[in-house]
Formats: sequence, structure tokens, C-alpha cells
Amino acid sequence: MKVRLFALLLLCACSPAAAQDRNLSQANFDPLHDPIYPQDHVSPLSKPVWEIGPWVGGGTGLGEASEFKIVNAGVRFGRVLTGTIGHGTFRGTFEIAGDIMPLYEIRQDDFYTTGPQHWVYGGAFNGLVLKWNWVANKKVTPYFSAEGGVLFTTTEVPPGDTSRVNFLPGGAFGMYVMQTPKHAIDLSIHITHISNASMGNHNPGINATMQFRVGYTWFK
Repeated sequence: MKVRLFALLLLCACSPAAAQDRNLSQANFDPLHDPIYPQDHVSPLSKPVWEIGPWVGGGTGLGEASEFKIVNAGVRFGRVLTGTIGHGTFRGTFEIAGDIMPLYEIRQDDFYTTGPQHWVYGGAFNGLVLKWNWVANKKVTPYFSAEGGVLFTTTEVPPGDTSRVNFLPGGAFGMYVMQTPKHAIDLSIHITHISNASMGNHNPGINATMQFRVGYTWFK
């Protein structure tokens, strides 16, 4: 009888401690060491890491701006700032990045003549790119981003007493297709607005462009 009573008291004493341990374990949950999603099954962007990668791209204006064509190339620099946030399939990391674009050519009509379209040379940079990376999958890491930059051209874009300096607000959706834990192919679609923010005498802008990019990224 005394043995049974002692066992019952011991069980009651251990139950709150076990519950506390479970709560503590959940509070300190680390997705990188989740037995359901072990570390070798997640993206290299699941922890703070640098990225650098050249890319090439091109696209067209949308709707009434469909006569505009764009070809560009650049290099992206980025840094993942956080560890993994959240649980399960939709957990991810926050990254800040930027693009240097020495080539940003736009094909447009000549406002002053009735001649054919011509290419206008420009260079640009995206000074601020805010990214969210979904890191649950080892092979493919989707992401979306908000972007903002400045475009400088040798003549006015769009034509017609506007400006040689335009701003490039927009957003993107893309994915890294991992080749190794430190290398990936980067595929993305960018929706970008081109506007001089009324710095010129006229500001018709290019309301929306759709641009596609392909790049190769190194993680360090």
C-alpha cells in the first residue's frame, strides 16, 4: 500500500515538470533542427549568408506601353539578416539586397521624328531590395521582393520633354534552383514602373513593364 502511494505521489510531482519541459522546448523551437525538417533538407538561405550573382534580363511594357522593349544586365548583392522565422512549409528568412546595372537599354519611339524605334542606353541601380525567402525546400527556394532604384539614360525616357533620370519602383517573384549548397540558378519575374516623379516638364512614365531575369548566384 505504501509503495503504491509513493508511486502515485511521484507521478503527480513529475507531470508538471514534464509539461514545463515541453513548453520550454516549444518556446526554443529551432526549425533547422526540427526532426521533421532536418537541416540537410532546407535551403542554404535558412541562416544569415551573403549572396552575389550576375544576371541578364529583358522584357516589355504592358498595355499601352507595349511598344517599349528593355534589355538589361547587372549584379546582385544581398545579405540574409535573420535566422529561420516561422514553422513548417512557409517558414522563411528576411534578406536585404541591391542591384548594380551597368546596362539598361530601352527601345522606344523617337518623339522628334517619324523614323523607326531606336535603343536608348542607360545604367541603373536598385538601392533597396527587401526579400522574403521560403526556405523549407532544399532544391528550390522561392522568394518575393519589393524593389526601388534609379535609372539614368543618354536621352529622355519616355521621349517628349521628360527626363533622363527616372525611378524604378516595383516588385518581383522568383526562385533559386540549387545546384550545390553554395550555388544556384536564379529565375525571376519583375513588374517595374518607370517614372521621373515630375522632375521633368512632363511625366507620362511607363506605367508597367514585365521583365524576366536569369542569373547565377554564389552563397558565402
